[in-house]
Amino acid sequence: MALVPLLWLGIRGERRAVYWWIAIAFAVSWVADSAAHFGNPWFIAAVYPVSQAGIVVLLLARAPREATAMIGLLMVAGLVAVLWEGTTGPDLFLKTIAAGTVVSVLWPLEDRHLRAALLVAFDLGWVMWVTYVLWPGWTTWGMYQGVRAVSLGMFCLASWKPAVRVIA
Repeated sequence: MALVPLLWLGIRGERRAVYWWIAIAFAVSWVADSAAHFGNPWFIAAVYPVSQAGIVVLLLARAPREATAMIGLLMVAGLVAVLWEGTTGPDLFLKTIAAGTVVSVLWPLEDRHLRAALLVAFDLGWVMWVTYVLWPGWTTWGMYQGVRAVSLGMFCLASWKPAVRVIA
């Protein structure tokens, strides 16, 4: 499912780099899910939020200094999460920090459709992840996956717009 945005952009012949980088950020979860079959899935789950949120932060932060500080925060949060929670179960701490850093760079984004898609993906997605961790089961897993699917669809629709303006 996380590869749909890359496929969509490729079929459309999208030329704007901002959309390709965001689609790559979405694809990070596919890489992580695939890698989880060959290693400790909970260790991989502690790495991919840093990568995914890091791409969005680098792309949309208003200033390089802000991006550097947020990337540093994500890296420290990843280390704290592994030391505090370990790699034997689902993580809440790092996912919370990652979602918070993403939302902090989204507010100045002028494209409200792209902002909405990313808020659904990272922040409503975070709510559904927390719900799943607290009440694991097929229902909460389905809700989490449903939010992911909706956010990817919203992203595809947002990229259909004629232009995106990122405040730099």
